Amino acid sequence: MMENLINREYVRTDNWSVTAKVCRENDSANWSDVEMPNIAAGGALIVTETLFETGEVILIDMEIDPVTPGISRKIPIESKGVIRGDRGTKEGKHIYSVEFKGMSSKDRTRLDELVRMTNYSLRLLSESALLSQ
Repeated sequence: MMENLINREYVRTDNWSVTAKVCRENDSANWSDVEMPNIAAGGALIVTETLFETGEVILIDMEIDPVTPGISRKIPIESKGVIRGDRGTKEGKHIYSVEFKGMSSKDRTRLDELVRMTNYSLRLLSESALLSQ
């Protein structure tokens, strides 16, 4: 029997509004808007009209609105990324998994803490743990 083990270092969220654009590392004059349906401190899923190759290095410029009480501004983050997986196409757009590379440790920590703080399923788990005591 084959086991499909998923081992992720960072918690992922799909509850945020992320405005993002990407370009190839060697072509910073041609940015493309992308959708980012989910994100974690280690990477994201992007949806784009641009065709990329697995292993290609991209530049990512994003503004994250965590839509969370107490956080009143969008958070700008820039990073390099590596296309790690081609997830196919949907409605004519390409879907890729991207690993963040070159993100500052400060931004990575801030992003991870925000995801954990706002992730609804983690809140439910922590609340149910409190109730069961």
